[in-house]
Amino acid sequence: MSNKKKIGLVGYLGYSVKNPIIGGQMSKTRGIYQELRRKYGDKDLIVIDTSNWKNEKLSLIFGMAKMGLKCDPIIIMPNKNGIKIILPFFSVLKKVFNYSLAYPIVGGWLTNLLELHKYLIKAIKNVDYILPETKQLRNELSAYFEIKMDVMSIFSTRKPVSENQVKTEWYGIKTFCTFSRVTPEKGIDEAIEAINVINRDGKICHLDIWGPIDPDYKEHYEKLFREQKDQITYKGILSEDKGLEVFSDYYMMLFPTYYPGEGFPTSICESFMAGLPVIASDWRFNKELVIDGKTGFLFPVHDINKLSKKILECINNTEVVNRMKYEALNYSKKFKPDVVTADLFNWIDSVR
Repeated sequence: MSNKKKIGLVGYLGYSVKNPIIGGQMSKTRGIYQELRRKYGDKDLIVIDTSNWKNEKLSLIFGMAKMGLKCDPIIIMPNKNGIKIILPFFSVLKKVFNYSLAYPIVGGWLTNLLELHKYLIKAIKNVDYILPETKQLRNELSAYFEIKMDVMSIFSTRKPVSENQVKTEWYGIKTFCTFSRVTPEKGIDEAIEAINVINRDGKICHLDIWGPIDPDYKEHYEKLFREQKDQITYKGILSEDKGLEVFSDYYMMLFPTYYPGEGFPTSICESFMAGLPVIASDWRFNKELVIDGKTGFLFPVHDINKLSKKILECINNTEVVNRMKYEALNYSKKFKPDVVTADLFNWIDSVR
């Protein structure tokens, strides 16, 4: 048993910058931070936010060294760039201070990164506990090392809607939505094209797009939204103080992603919490997350014809979609913060 009483958390929280990178990494790191505070209190935590690392390199290194001295266990949550420094740093420091180290993974990019940077394989073998987001990723990682692993899905600290908030009465045009970064790899252009195909002979559906626009494609999407304003509306970013009731008014969510680092998207989790079924590409781990025919539908990646047909099929089968809304809401109970973090907190209690 360790006589250290502090718990360390280092990762991308986004509190140190004006315009943080909004996505699954920040969402899950913040979620775990909030749950740690709820369970253990601020006095038992030391937290380092890496979001402003470019301007705080020396203080960050000093802070991580101090964390190694004062904390046991330490939870690292680096993003794709941060892992190249944070993982080796705490791996080496562990030999000096002998703390326990946990790594809740966000996204599905780690196996590819291990192939590209072999030194990370040696470093990650010094981690005591790894929590990938899906069973498939756990199986992929088991080829590289034998470390204690439990699946830890994404979760959301937002309040799920109640059953009586789920919309089941539909008249006229059906409105769909996307909820992710607005970038081609998330399938935004393909979702728009599918809506165009369906509306070719007369408007029967509309698409609202939520999420931060990728700066590299700002002009592209602003132009696209202007040209498509009759059937596409950009809605902006869902701020933390807004509830998921916003999404309960939609018919379904579209998620035609082909993003290489896709893991367990927060958008799918929160979509289900809003009672919103998902039409998703059969990409990476989506088939593990979207139960075809129950909480949504899957279609082949990049197949706009199949996507448009599936959307049209759903428009014409309201009873099926309404049933799936309640299936999705019920399934979302698995993503309650206390349920998802139970294994991590049991491990923390066992090593303190």
